[in-house]
Amino acid sequence: MNRINEELVFQTAFAPQSVAASTEKTSDYIDVSGVREIVFLVSVAPLGANKSLTVTLLASDDSSGSGAEEVETAAFTDAEGTAPQTAVVSFRPSALTGRYMAVKFQHDGAAAVVCGVVAATNTLYLPAASGWTLVV
Repeated sequence: MNRINEELVFQTAFAPQSVAASTEKTSDYIDVSGVREIVFLVSVAPLGANKSLTVTLLASDDSSGSGAEEVETAAFTDAEGTAPQTAVVSFRPSALTGRYMAVKFQHDGAAAVVCGVVAATNTLYLPAASGWTLVV
């Protein structure tokens, strides 16, 4: 049985940086060809009580995000306002979505806060070309 770090591929999709309130930021686009599921972890410093983070999942056929389409949008509320928060956005790509995925996010905190995004993917199981497999 593999450990979780052997099952997933982790990529920094948006290096931690200060993001001003009401400013939209978009992560890097991640290639999801051959990926069974992708999870974006959007980490933010404390936003303030009842402030929110809006995250939109984007899909594109181009690695630059050209012609990207919104797949889903969700708002996360920071009820406490005193601790860092992580929004978890999970998606199972299909042939009907684009080959590249990213997240766009924006917060409504009173001041700029540090935000970062990590993407984790796992790959599809593909049988050996010969049709024979060995599992030990």
